[in-house]
Amino acid sequence: MRNFLLTAVFALGITVPYLVIGSDLLPMNEFLKRAQRSNPVATYAKLDGTLQHHRRGQDVMSVPIYFGVIIHPDRMAGQLIIDSDEAYALTQAKGSGVTAVTRMSGSSTGDKLGYFGVRAGDLMLNFLFCTPIRELPGENIRGIVPCRVFLLDDKENKEYVKVWISREHAFPFRAEFTRYGEKEPFRDLEAGALTMKNDLYYIRKIQLSGPGWMTRIDFDEQNADIAPWRNDTPVQIFRKIGKK
Repeated sequence: MRNFLLTAVFALGITVPYLVIGSDLLPMNEFLKRAQRSNPVATYAKLDGTLQHHRRGQDVMSVPIYFGVIIHPDRMAGQLIIDSDEAYALTQAKGSGVTAVTRMSGSSTGDKLGYFGVRAGDLMLNFLFCTPIRELPGENIRGIVPCRVFLLDDKENKEYVKVWISREHAFPFRAEFTRYGEKEPFRDLEAGALTMKNDLYYIRKIQLSGPGWMTRIDFDEQNADIAPWRNDTPVQIFRKIGKK
């Protein structure tokens, strides 16, 4: 079986989905634990791309984006750079569902990440660790990806998260976020363009949207550097700010 390395937010989320036999028979909590799993082997990804952001009544903004990550069986460490000068270090321990986000030294003091509607924790699939409330009727994403659908409670951010998880690979392809006390979601995340390189799969396109705005991230397929991690030939995923 081929491994999967899916960087989605956005869900840049990162994991190694595997075939889930009889997923329809798994109870809700057990299926969600499958989706929360970490990589069985160490892998890494270095992805350059373009982020486009559009708000109603304004011109489209386009900036470069870089995401690098090392995924070990017990932890993840990564770097996110927006527009070459706003950089964050990301770390998460296995099974914690909590991503430590640190603005890196030399980074600009702006908040492009927040303005574009991107949460660094999405890269690590934080929302999958929220408290399950109930399972909803299954749906197909884009009419072709059969998913189980769950409603989760994000107590920290005071939000409800509706998440669509592939029945076949237990990977989230869509998440919808609604604040406590509100009826309509304020943020929607969807992953697409599943692509394979070095027997690893990753998500090349991520779309985030909300009332009056939309952000689209496209990673460069040709220059994507994705492979199993080798201790004898370590890879440097962290970049100096302002450098490619």
